[in-house]
Amino acid sequence: MPKRLSNLAAGQVTIAGVAWAQHTGIEAVEVGIDGVFHEARLPAQDTIDTWRQWYYTWDATPGTHVLQVRATDKSGYTQTELKHKAPPNGASGYHTIHVNVA
Repeated sequence: MPKRLSNLAAGQVTIAGVAWAQHTGIEAVEVGIDGVFHEARLPAQDTIDTWRQWYYTWDATPGTHVLQVRATDKSGYTQTELKHKAPPNGASGYHTIHVNVA
């Protein structure tokens, strides 16, 4: 993901990151642009216990945008929007940032 409050040029922007679901593996990652989610591409994963890389190419238009990401593990559980700190069972909530595109 770009850094929060980034200033980006309009056009093709690659949004990328990693997701992890210990002992389960990552099945899918979706990138939200202004509340509409799009399926990210997932390169091969070594094992279910390794971080899964993902990326999405966005045709960025001028303006202020909200970017979010959510993951679904191989058991079918999709990350919820509800934010929760890591202890004791891991963090939850969509990673969310705001960016400006000119």
